[in-house]
Amino acid sequence: MKKYIVYLSMISLLYCTGCYKDEIIDAKPGEPIDPVTNLSYTIAGDQVNLTWELPADYPDDILQPVRVFIRIKADGQEIGTQLLENTASSYTYTPYDPARAYSFTVKLMGQVDTTNPYVSNLRYSLGNTVSLE
Repeated sequence: MKKYIVYLSMISLLYCTGCYKDEIIDAKPGEPIDPVTNLSYTIAGDQVNLTWELPADYPDDILQPVRVFIRIKADGQEIGTQLLENTASSYTYTPYDPARAYSFTVKLMGQVDTTNPYVSNLRYSLGNTVSLE
């Protein structure tokens, strides 16, 4: 009987101290980044050329230059992402297949300087999406 009490005590001790719940990032404080505007596309052969306009200014805590994040979907399935440096204002996707339905979501991604491990150092803008059907 004493052996079972020792085992139960050890299991209880491991249960209580074995799992450490770390706080998740539940907020991204600060002023949001404005999204890109005038997102448009042209198709030339097997290429899709995307262009957009960047916001005129960024929040004060965003480190420059910002990056552009593009999510690419074909027929409703994500097929890739691209991260463009130095505040790019255009992107060319290839190979384009006219038999598939594509969508491209363009977001701005800015970094902020933070030392708090519970606050994300990345901030995204809302995305603008263009669909090719």
